Amino acid sequence: MHHKLKIAVLASFLVLTSIYNALTFSGGAPLGFSSAPGESNCSTCHGGIAVNSGPATRILTFNGATATSYVPGQTYNLSLTVSRATRSKYGFQLKVEDNQGGDAGTLISTTNRTWVQQGYMNHSALGNTSTTSGMITWNFQWTAPAAGTGPVTFYFASNAANNNGGTSGDEIYTDAVTLLESTPSYTISGVLQYDNTSGTPVVNSTVRLLGSGGAILQSTTTNASGQYSFNNLASGSYSVTAVSSRPWGGVSSADALLITRQFNNIINLSSLRLTSADVNGSISITSADALLVSRRVAGLIGSFVVGDWKFETVPVNVSSVNLTQNIRGICVGDVNASYQPSTVRTGSVALEQKSLEAISPEGAWVPLSLMNQNTNENFSLGSVTLDLEAPHGWQIEGIRSVLNGMKPEYSIEGNRLRLSWFNPAGMDLSSGEPILYLRVAPEQASSDSWSISTATEFTDGEAGTLGTLSVVLPRLQLVQRSSVWKVQPIYGSGYDATVNVYGQGTLHLTAMDVLGRVLDRKTLHHDSPHSILVKFPEGTALLSGIPVGQNQVPILIRTAF
Repeated sequence: MHHKLKIAVLASFLVLTSIYNALTFSGGAPLGFSSAPGESNCSTCHGGIAVNSGPATRILTFNGATATSYVPGQTYNLSLTVSRATRSKYGFQLKVEDNQGGDAGTLISTTNRTWVQQGYMNHSALGNTSTTSGMITWNFQWTAPAAGTGPVTFYFASNAANNNGGTSGDEIYTDAVTLLESTPSYTISGVLQYDNTSGTPVVNSTVRLLGSGGAILQSTTTNASGQYSFNNLASGSYSVTAVSSRPWGGVSSADALLITRQFNNIINLSSLRLTSADVNGSISITSADALLVSRRVAGLIGSFVVGDWKFETVPVNVSSVNLTQNIRGICVGDVNASYQPSTVRTGSVALEQKSLEAISPEGAWVPLSLMNQNTNENFSLGSVTLDLEAPHGWQIEGIRSVLNGMKPEYSIEGNRLRLSWFNPAGMDLSSGEPILYLRVAPEQASSDSWSISTATEFTDGEAGTLGTLSVVLPRLQLVQRSSVWKVQPIYGSGYDATVNVYGQGTLHLTAMDVLGRVLDRKTLHHDSPHSILVKFPEGTALLSGIPVGQNQVPILIRTAF
């Protein structure tokens, strides 16, 4: 009797255990049965058929598609689908590991059809019945691990059960899907612009992508619109900057004046305009920078030690979106940012030739005046940038300046004069008043037309452009026969406004100041082959002489002090 009771109790225990296991596993297998390395799979409890011998298909998708790589930190919507005709009960367990066997990323249960514990994703008791005939799908999420994790593998075991109330006849499958770590592909793009109000595109110039320590990672060339782009970039910190071999320009005596005003704390330049003022690279703004700008404008030097262009270096941080970053640049010395690098500068200074002067083969001094075109009123002059060419066949031999303050910086190449002058205190002038006297001499005179380039500019004491001024010069006419008179200034202490006169006959001389006002007139009658000294009043800036009498050439003789 007791023996039969023990058998009955044991049988009841086994039935209850079988029912318990069936009920328990229908809500997910115990942890550690995902088929990951070192783990078992569902065949431990379900058997009778060799693993992976059944006809079921299994597919794991990421955001609706199969995948071979992942983006670090990104969250994916995963779907695991098992298809097996005639089956209506299913189960699975899934685990994600890196190459070292550690958990990779984070699994997230998003419905009541799954549950997650200690890095394992399982079906729940509500999620073991097919969603459609012969097929089941479980949906959940996975957040990828941080960058540098490397390849990860999804290990999962699945069960297509025959629903016979026991564990026999169930089909067990094991799968592994490996994803490589992907570098996200982002873009940095923008426009390279000049640091002027209109942001003029700087075309055909090099933009550089810099990494840590300033290493050049990529380079590209701006297109006809000044645009650039860097593609296929991983998340991280970068900098963008540029270099250019485009022509240097936009710099005039007005910039030298502004640099002086910055040095004198009258104005405050900032950003690239302050950077562009440091033309000698001394990390400070001084009058030396202004002088160098003036000398380059005048053609006395051809470059600055810091180069021709300065561009900002802009830090950018790429994380999850494409970035747009414009970059600005400026020509060194162009502190008022007047340059238009993709266009030809249009000058506003007119040239007038109002009188005819006869010049002997020995040459003569001719005045260069400024005329206020609109009002004929007086004006204040702060800077002069002059790029002038004498008529074809004439040569400029020298200048005499009546400009206040610093002496002009200038260079002469044949018939071309390039001159720079500035004065922070300004200089008051009358309309039509000469500012320079040019010594010109004929070579093979064939034209009487002067020309000025678009680089010519005049400003007031605050570097504001004086757009209503015109340059006034005489037309030149060569007199083939030489004059028998020569008038030569004597320079030096005690010889103010004194000339040495050579010639025979009669000569009418007129002395004028810088405003063209007559200070004195003299008539010389001289028959000696020797010269005579003639003194004129203080303030004399210009002498004009006209020989008269028989055998005299009727030319205008000019000399300037």
